Amino acid sequence: MNNPAEVYLQNLVENSNPIRLVILLYDKAIACLEEAIEATEKGLEELENLKTKAENLSKVVDILTVLKASLDKEKGKEIAENLDQIYDVLISEVIRANMTNDVEIMKGVKDILSELRSAWEDAEKNVFGKEEVTAEAQGENS
Repeated sequence: MNNPAEVYLQNLVENSNPIRLVILLYDKAIACLEEAIEATEKGLEELENLKTKAENLSKVVDILTVLKASLDKEKGKEIAENLDQIYDVLISEVIRANMTNDVEIMKGVKDILSELRSAWEDAEKNVFGKEEVTAEAQGENS
């Protein structure tokens, strides 16, 4: 049987609106960037930190690729085109950060993703009338 966290996550994904799914991807990308930053700051002389950094930045690239592929340029028009270009730049920046171990680049990508995430939350409120409650939001309100 799955552990409670896996069941919760599966339930969250299966019952979320499409905008919330995008927000969840942003949440994961931001979390991966935070782990990569932490691992880099701890020191990449240790193989485990180097592995953690590389794996997490690889996940960020994967997530950005999924976000890019999911854009509907017919419906989204200019916004989708702009996001497509932003995702291209962010993918390049993450790859550059991975090759150079540059924490500032990682932080910059994280800041941009946080701003985009906030915009998606605003869109969710406008479309669905409310923001869905996530585990992260519940933690902030506790």
